[in-house]
Amino acid sequence: MNTRLSSIFSIICDLVLPPRATELVVRALTLDDLRSARSVDTGSLPYHDKSATALVWEVKYYANRRAVGLCGAFIAEILMDIATEELGKPLLIPVPMHPARRKKRGHNQTELLCESALRQVHDLYDYQPRALARVADTPPQQGLPSAKRRVNLHKTMNVLDKERIAGRVCVVVDDVSTTGATFREATRALKKAGARKVHCVALAQS
Repeated sequence: MNTRLSSIFSIICDLVLPPRATELVVRALTLDDLRSARSVDTGSLPYHDKSATALVWEVKYYANRRAVGLCGAFIAEILMDIATEELGKPLLIPVPMHPARRKKRGHNQTELLCESALRQVHDLYDYQPRALARVADTPPQQGLPSAKRRVNLHKTMNVLDKERIAGRVCVVVDDVSTTGATFREATRALKKAGARKVHCVALAQS
């Protein structure tokens, strides 16, 4: 009975406020779909696949709960594999967002991804959402050529507490990686602070 009422309520909501095209794609996705789409080479989803693009957009711009849950479960499997290879608990670190951009968007999508994944791997990781900070509000990376992406991000991240990073294995999570410029900058800052090793995990690879 509750399921039927829930379905009727969903239909009424869709009639009043039609769902986005990307939202409809996400509704039809399962974790098995994501596993099947995973790239053998990178372990990430191919960003230009319609389903992956829809997931990224729904997480990034709308904090869609279903999209966040699916992506978190997908990333958790990657994090489990990394944790089994390392001694001790690695640090889980979301790619930081400048405070001005976070205020405008209302959330940092990489934190949503980490927090969702942690529901399944919390015993294996120490979560450090403020380990890295953006010290410059750079233009969005999307649409920039690779050379400008590197310049755009150079020395834009700092470690806030070096003592928490020194000697630790760090796992940095981002939603999309294109040229790897964001991961290189995060790795630079973490290594400078004394990180023993840095893994980089992207939900999708462009």
